[in-house]
This record gives sequence, C-alpha cells and structure tokens, in this order.
Amino acid sequence: MKVFSTKTEKRLISILSAAVFIVIWKLVSLRIGTDIILPPPERVFLRLAVIIQSAAFRQAVGATALRTLYGLFISFVLGFSAGIACGSSGRIDAFLSPMISLARTAPVMSVILLAMIWFRTDLVPVFVGVLMIFPIITANVRQGVKQVDPKLLELGRAYRLTRYEVLREITIPSVVPFVLAGLRSGIGIAWKVVIAAEVLSQPVRAIGTGLQFSQASLETADVIAWTAAAVILSWLSESALDMLIKKYRWEGVRNG
Repeated sequence: MKVFSTKTEKRLISILSAAVFIVIWKLVSLRIGTDIILPPPERVFLRLAVIIQSAAFRQAVGATALRTLYGLFISFVLGFSAGIACGSSGRIDAFLSPMISLARTAPVMSVILLAMIWFRTDLVPVFVGVLMIFPIITANVRQGVKQVDPKLLELGRAYRLTRYEVLREITIPSVVPFVLAGLRSGIGIAWKVVIAAEVLSQPVRAIGTGLQFSQASLETADVIAWTAAAVILSWLSESALDMLIKKYRWEGVRNG
C-alpha cells in the first residue's frame, strides 16, 4: 500500500508541475500578446491535434523513428564490440581511446555540417546519431567488462573455458546492465541529434524538416507543436526501454 501511495503521489506531483507550467506559459503569452513570439498553450494544442492527424506527420514520424533506430542499432553494434575489446585489452583501449574521445567531444553542429558534405540528406541524421551515441555505449560496455567479478573469471579458468566461452557465459551476461544503462542514456540524445541533423539537412520526410518549415513560415505554434510531438516520442521510447530494463532486473532476481 505504501508503494502504491508513493507512485500515486509522484504522479500527482508530476500532473501539478505540468499544470503550473501551462498556467505560467498562458500568463506569459498574455503578457507578450504576440503569437509569433509565444502563442498560448491552447493554440499549440490545437495545432498539435491537427498536425498529428495529417498523413505528412505520420510519414515524418516514421522516417525520423527509423533513422533514430538505425543510429541506435549501429551504435550498439559498434559500441558493444569496441567496449568489449577496450575492456579486455589495454592496448586496444589505448589505441581506440583518442578516436572515441574525439567522437565524444566533437561539436554536434560541426559533425552535422561535415556529414552534409559527405552524405545524402537522409543519411546525415543516421551518421550524426551514430557518432554521438557510439562513445556512450562503448564507455558503458568497457566499464562493465572491467567490473566483471574476478572470481567468475578465475572459476572459468579453473574449468578451462575457452575465451569464447568466457565471453559468452561470463563477460556478456555481466555487462548487460551496463549496455542497458548506455542505451537508456543514449536514446534521448539520439532523438535530439537526429532531429537537429534533420533541421539542417532537411530530408523529404522528417520531424526536423517540419520544424524548419514551420520556423521559416513564422508559425511558432507549429514549431512548438512539432517539438511537443518529438518530446512525446522520445518519452515513449525511453519508457519502453525502462520497461525492458525492469523486466530484465526482475528476471535476474527471479533466476538468482
């Protein structure tokens, strides 16, 4: 009963916070008195309802979601492989660390502008997403490998397990929580950088293109509506991943 009350209380506080934000938004909008600067919340909600019902919106969401998923998948494959290698070998870690650091610290806008020179418009957001998320996955997996229980590795040597068997039976299961944490950190960033890249590269179907078109037309309500849609989609993807993480933890506790 205590847990239920805590969850209910948190939900009520979140609703109250959203209500306060909308009230402040409305008051500021009335004070400014110009929709181009800040439209009232009801106008934005109306535009969001209209945009969501359009076929162009569904196509844009589908295209952006695919680019985000492609970027996450490629980042996962590259980051997992690099993380395992860096965590297992100090030499490989020293060799790859400068490149990973460069990818992690490179300004997003610089990466987008370079990608616009190198790739066609629909590939620019994917490339940028990979370059931004790959270091996060790599760092988490590398940390997970370094924190594998030495007793388990010693037990593997006692049973004369091959390197592949140690990797499959000990290392990978141990780093799964770190992988999920990396994905949790990266998924929100992925939506942001992919949409930012779309704003500049302007693929035919994209949330970022919708944002750019609305801004160019001085439709501030549409800009906020597109932004709200992007926030909702990011929240939904993060919530789905959180459910997966909770399920994994539950399965781990039950099997343990």
